[in-house]
Amino acid sequence: MKKLVLLLLVLGTMSCNVMQYYEPKFTLGMEEQEFKRFNRGAVQVYGEKNNDTVIYRTFNQITNSYKFFVFEKQKLTKFEEGSYPDDHKFMRI
Repeated sequence: MKKLVLLLLVLGTMSCNVMQYYEPKFTLGMEEQEFKRFNRGAVQVYGEKNNDTVIYRTFNQITNSYKFFVFEKQKLTKFEEGSYPDDHKFMRI
């Protein structure tokens, strides 16, 4: 009986670990291709060829928050958080 209780306790604590939330992996200065490789769920929401500025967005379903990543000349230069999917429009580039 003690083994059954111990087994249920272990399984119960392991199942709590299943509910993890996604946090993007990044460092300022990283290459755009490296960022896209580590963060496959990132969506490009803004891009200009004339000044080489691109913005990517990620979404965390548990916290309902968005994170925005600004790349200039294929290097990560800025990171901001937001509450709405179009908050990148209010960022200073």
